[in-house]
Amino acid sequence: MNSQTTSRQTTSVSQPSQSTSNNHPSLCCYINHTSQVQVIRLVNQSHTNWQRVIFPGERCLFEADSESNLEIMVNEAVSSLVNCQKLLVKLEA
Repeated sequence: MNSQTTSRQTTSVSQPSQSTSNNHPSLCCYINHTSQVQVIRLVNQSHTNWQRVIFPGERCLFEADSESNLEIMVNEAVSSLVNCQKLLVKLEA
């Protein structure tokens, strides 16, 4: 019997409402590598109010256009802003 424990990895796939820009949404992935609960929110995407609570070790898949940024908040303060192009999922053929 294997006594090793695995970290909790939850995947959430969400599709925010479509942007009116000519950019096509791309699949992105964010992983909370910290020991703190975070709130992530998409910014710069028109007509979208999308945010999620992400627990330590959790990953979140979402669609965003190339102009979007992911705002990462800890304790209600913005800790960083990441361009979604840095979070793109690379699909293998």
